[in-house]
Amino acid sequence: MGKQRYDTAENILGNCFTLLILISIVLTTLLLVFNRQLLMLFGASENTIEYASAYMRIYALGTIFVQMTLGMNMFITAQGFAKTGMLTVLIGAICNIILDPVFIYGFGMGVTGAALATIISQAVSSIWCLIFLSGKKTNLRLKKDCLPLKSKIIVPCILLGLATFIMQASESVIQVCFNSSLLKYGGDVAVGAMTICTSILQFAMLPMQGIGQGAQPISFFAVTYTSLYIRFAPPPTRTL
Repeated sequence: MGKQRYDTAENILGNCFTLLILISIVLTTLLLVFNRQLLMLFGASENTIEYASAYMRIYALGTIFVQMTLGMNMFITAQGFAKTGMLTVLIGAICNIILDPVFIYGFGMGVTGAALATIISQAVSSIWCLIFLSGKKTNLRLKKDCLPLKSKIIVPCILLGLATFIMQASESVIQVCFNSSLLKYGGDVAVGAMTICTSILQFAMLPMQGIGQGAQPISFFAVTYTSLYIRFAPPPTRTL
């Protein structure tokens, strides 16, 4: 976008959209086929597996909405529409807060209702993203011509995200080890306590991550500008 190559940027947007759909199909299949095995690996026990499995069966069907919301919202923020990107998150969160008690208590659906509320909320957020990226206010638009995958576009995108994927995958492996140890030595209560602590920790971590991500472009511009100025600025003139 800095080079005014909007056609290439839209090709990247379209290719990433297609790749997100393919990844969603693979993840949905894995979550449905290996439902119980994955849950037991991540810390579920015989006492909790039925609740977790019921939640996962519904949540897996909404994988595509989660992927669309997370992936496409990045393209909104990258264009400078930070408020719109924030609204994407807020819309999903508010819908989830409203629908959770409706489905869980109002309709008496329990865990299944919680999962259904989550995927509906993510669906609303993903629809919001797609409407914005297909509208007139955005600089980059989703176009049919840009959807077919091209190796010269998608390979650099995958390589660019590989470092983040490895970092988050490592955190997931550590979480699996934690849960397995907690389940072995402390039981379901210890796993539940760790889950609560992790959720509370997000109140501290998420603002820090948000500030860090928001400051990155500003910091990058400042460092780049300073480096270029030092390198190419004319030497100061001396007066006698």
